[in-house]
Amino acid sequence: MTSPAKAPRHLERQRGTVLILAILIVALVAGFAIKASRDYQFSIARAEARWHGAQAEAYLSGAERLAIYFLELDENPEVDSLLEPWAMELPPFPIEGGMILAQIEDASARFNLNTIGTSLNNTEDNNPNSPARFNTAQKHFLRLLQSFPEIYPVSPEEAIAILEALVDWTDSDHNITGFMGAERDYYLALDPAYQPANTPLTSVDELRLVRYMTPELMQLLRPFITVIPAGEDAGGGFNVNTIPSQLLRTFNSDDILTPLTVEEASTIVSENGEYATVEEFTENTAWDSIISSDKGIDAGLVQVNTQHFLVTTRVQLGEQRRSRQSLLQRSDESFDVVHRRDVYDYILSLEQAPAPSGQQEALTNP
Repeated sequence: MTSPAKAPRHLERQRGTVLILAILIVALVAGFAIKASRDYQFSIARAEARWHGAQAEAYLSGAERLAIYFLELDENPEVDSLLEPWAMELPPFPIEGGMILAQIEDASARFNLNTIGTSLNNTEDNNPNSPARFNTAQKHFLRLLQSFPEIYPVSPEEAIAILEALVDWTDSDHNITGFMGAERDYYLALDPAYQPANTPLTSVDELRLVRYMTPELMQLLRPFITVIPAGEDAGGGFNVNTIPSQLLRTFNSDDILTPLTVEEASTIVSENGEYATVEEFTENTAWDSIISSDKGIDAGLVQVNTQHFLVTTRVQLGEQRRSRQSLLQRSDESFDVVHRRDVYDYILSLEQAPAPSGQQEALTNP
């Protein structure tokens, strides 16, 4: 029996080439299909993100409007306190696919960094620790810096160094303030280098860039400070009906630069929840046992109402998490939005914020 004839060699090579081409075509088709599928999924994800983003924006605006509604319920704008409807803690409001959270704060319950001013008082006293060098707002800031002795102790000298550097950050000249200030030459020598703003602050975060300010101290200060844009009629005062104990401790005699103790501050809290007038606060008999100086309480920043409120709104919708802070100004019987800004503390507002790492410059090493 004869064996079958073998195909010519060139035909075998052609069949191999056809097989390779078929595999390549299948691979190309599979690659195009995968790419098309991936592009389609990305398009769907982008469309969903845009849709949820537009919804989140609408919810943020609605939550802001709801906050204004609660503020407009105030029947007595001459006195603002935590007993009023706007001060109630609102629970998260569920929506389809997520939730909304709105929070209203009295902006006068925080220290406005823009009230510090751009200079120190002129005095013939050469003592750098002399209270006469500082205005009322600067004294409050010095006391606030020293109000964390158990967590982060700051000496009066270190507090004055921070204040002088902050004054230099906001003034318009390049002359060093006092003994520990910092101007352009200092900041340009850093790595990375940057320049001082030489204008009033526009954000609380700017304070992190000022010489001597450390991340640890900034973390402690953040709940008690704010920035109201320069030019706004903020008054710069503290609403003594809404400020936390930490800021109540920054009141003292005009010639004392250190804060009250926690125990001292607790004795001047209003028993019925609010002071109706400034005089009720300054004439509280508890001051007689707290202040030994004959100058009495420094009442330059005392007020019992507020013109500005901070409204923080947060929305979680699907994968979208948005947070916004609005500064509202009371005008007659209405409220105007001074500015809005997106904030990125949504997660930190629900969980404990991590401790900051690194520092710009230690206070002990000016």
